[in-house]
Amino acid sequence: MSILETTLKAKDLFSGFELCRLQEEETAKLADRLENKKITIAVIGQFKRGKTTLINTILGRPVLPVGIVPITAAITRIEYAEPAEGVPEGAADGTARDTGDIATVYFRNGLCEQVPAADLHMYISEQENHDNERDVAEVELLTEAEFLKDGLTLVDTPGVGSVHENNSKSAVDFAKESDGVVFMLSVDSPLNQIEVDFLRKVRRFAGKFYFAVNKIDRVDEEELAEYLEYCTALISNIMELEDEDAKALKLIPVSAKKNIGVDVLTEMIREDLVERGAEIMERSVGLKLLEILSSTRRQIASYREVLKMAPNVFNRRFQEMKQLMEGQRQDLENLEDKQYLQASVNEEKAFLTRQVRELFGIEYYYGVDRDEAAELMDREEYRAELTKVYDELESTINSIFMYKEENAYAVARRIEDLNILMQQMRKLERQIEREL
Repeated sequence: MSILETTLKAKDLFSGFELCRLQEEETAKLADRLENKKITIAVIGQFKRGKTTLINTILGRPVLPVGIVPITAAITRIEYAEPAEGVPEGAADGTARDTGDIATVYFRNGLCEQVPAADLHMYISEQENHDNERDVAEVELLTEAEFLKDGLTLVDTPGVGSVHENNSKSAVDFAKESDGVVFMLSVDSPLNQIEVDFLRKVRRFAGKFYFAVNKIDRVDEEELAEYLEYCTALISNIMELEDEDAKALKLIPVSAKKNIGVDVLTEMIREDLVERGAEIMERSVGLKLLEILSSTRRQIASYREVLKMAPNVFNRRFQEMKQLMEGQRQDLENLEDKQYLQASVNEEKAFLTRQVRELFGIEYYYGVDRDEAAELMDREEYRAELTKVYDELESTINSIFMYKEENAYAVARRIEDLNILMQQMRKLERQIEREL
C-alpha cells in the first residue's frame, strides 16, 4: 500500500468520529499535498541566526524585513508568481515595493488583507506586532524568484527561543507541516540547549534536513573547521543518525549577508528536489501521518480519562459548560441591529474550543472557511448562525460524553468503536513504519 493510499485510509477511519474531525481534515490535506507534489521548505533556527537574511539572499533581493531585534512574529510563506503587468523588471534598490510583490495577510478568524510587500513589517515584525497581537495566522508572499519557479514554497519562521513564547510554538508547529527544514546555526554561538531541544522535537516531522552554519566571514578557517567538527558530531547524535546516514551528514558553511556558500545550499536543495523530490515528500507525509495517529491515540486516552472522572467533578464541569452555553444564547437576544461578519462567528468558535479544552482537556475542532469570513450578515442571520454553532456543540458534547446515557448498549457500542479505531490506527502505524 502506498503512502497516499495509507493516508486516504486514515482519513476514512477518522471520518466516523466527532472526536477526530481535525485529524480527518489534516489527513485530507496530506493526501492533497501528495497529489499536487508541492514541496515546502521551512527556514528555522534560534533568534538572530540570520534566517530572514538567508531567505533574502536566496531570493536575490531584500523581500523580507530584517533587523537587530526579533523581526519575524508570524509565519511567512513565499511562492513564485510572475511579475504584474506594467511593473518594471528591476529597480534601483531592488526593494519589494519596486517589484510589485503581492502579500496577503491571513488572520486566525479567517479574514485576509492584501498589503504592499514593503508594508509586511507591520504584520510580521515583533516590534510592530508584539507577540502576534494582531492575531495573524500566516502571511503569503508571491514573488518572482528563480529558486521558487518549480513549485517550491519557502517559509520564514519566528525565532526559536526568543522571549516570546508564541514565536517558538509557531516554529515548532510549522516544522510539523514542512517537507524539508533548513536549520540555521551560527559560528558566533555554539549549538545550545534551546536548539538541541528544538531539534529533538522536530526531527520526526520533516522528510529532509539541511544544516546551514551562518556568519562564517567572522571566523578563520581553523576556527570554522573546529566548529563544524563539533556541531557535526553533536547533530548526528541529536538526530540519531547511524552508519551511512551519519557519514552523509554535511553542514553547509554560509555567510547569508555576504552571499558566501549560499549557492551550495540552494544547489543541494535543487538536486534533492529533482532526484529525490517524490521520496522526500512521501517520507514527510509518512512521518506526519505517524504523528497524527499518535496524537489521536493520546486524544482518545484523554477522552477516556474524562469518562473515568469522578461523577461529581464531571457533572460540575458539564454544568459549567451548560451555563456558559446558556449565557451565550442569552447574549443573542441582545444583539445590536447592525451588520456582522462571518469572521465573528469564527471567533466565537475559537472561544468555545478553548472552553472545551479547559474544562475537559480535549480538542473540539471547528474549521475556518477563509472564503466566507468576509461575508456580511444581518442580525437575524448572525443569530441563526451562532444558534446553529451552539446547537451543534451541545449535541456533540452530549454525544461524545454519553451524558446521562442510560442505554447500556449505546455506551458499550461507542467504547467498542473506539477500541476498534485504536486497533486500526496501530495497524496503520506499523505499516507506515515498515514503509519508512
